[in-house]
Amino acid sequence: MPGNAARRSLPSSALCVLGATVSAPAWAASSAVASAAWLSLGGALALAAALVMCWTVLRERIAARSVWQPYVAASVALTVVLAFTVGRWPWLGVALGLATTAWGLAVVHRLSRRMQRLLEERDHARAAAHQARQASERDALTGALNRAAWRNRLEQLAADGLAATPPRPLSVLFFDIDLFKLINDSLGHGVGDACLRAVSDTVAAELRGGDVLGRMGGEEFAVALPGARRIHAIAVAERIRVAVHGHCRTVGEEVVELTVSIGAAEYLGADEALDALVDRADRAMYNAKDSGRNMVVADAVVPTA
Repeated sequence: MPGNAARRSLPSSALCVLGATVSAPAWAASSAVASAAWLSLGGALALAAALVMCWTVLRERIAARSVWQPYVAASVALTVVLAFTVGRWPWLGVALGLATTAWGLAVVHRLSRRMQRLLEERDHARAAAHQARQASERDALTGALNRAAWRNRLEQLAADGLAATPPRPLSVLFFDIDLFKLINDSLGHGVGDACLRAVSDTVAAELRGGDVLGRMGGEEFAVALPGARRIHAIAVAERIRVAVHGHCRTVGEEVVELTVSIGAAEYLGADEALDALVDRADRAMYNAKDSGRNMVVADAVVPTA
């Protein structure tokens, strides 16, 4: 591989040396016009060397060789022409040197524009991919994360918490809308969808920046609370319960008086599977529903350390 790199750099190095060599007579030439001819040739060869060096790095991502090879060949040919003509027709050498330099600048401008377009296309492609990825992770109705995306975030939060020093706690809330089926059946699916959006928006407004809200399906939601112990999870759950009870009394023109039942559980650490954590929060939620709804129940198990 080093040998290949050396061979790739050889043409550009040779052109640099050639440019310096042909420019050298400018200081020794007796004619100012001849000096200008050699200097213009040096500029043309410098551009040719720059194009060759850029190509060795960027290859076909910027342009095919046919774009710049004729210019490089013309610059080298101009060196031979000037060697025989600059003494007799110095103005011709100046004109040819300036014309070749202008050609080189045009090639550089063209390649720069092409690079700019490629970079813009790359940025647009990345933005589109990011939007598509976000859309695939979001529940279309509520805007919360879907079940799979929420689970991925939970796994990442758990791994990050275990890797921290000291380990960072993690809690999970599970909740659903009380008597949602009755609302859906009596008032229609349109009102039911509006209720889901209202609850999701209300809950999201009560969360911290790092908390993760997801819709598990139907009227069931979950929240991952990084850095929260059981007592903190209970406080967040109670805040959510009060907010939903206070802000979701009416949806559109319908009086619905929504409430939620919430279960909370704290992650026990590396010895506990995340499925077990989710199951404990889910059971606590059903205990809240069985105990009268519109309340918070926390699983009693906490980490021993």
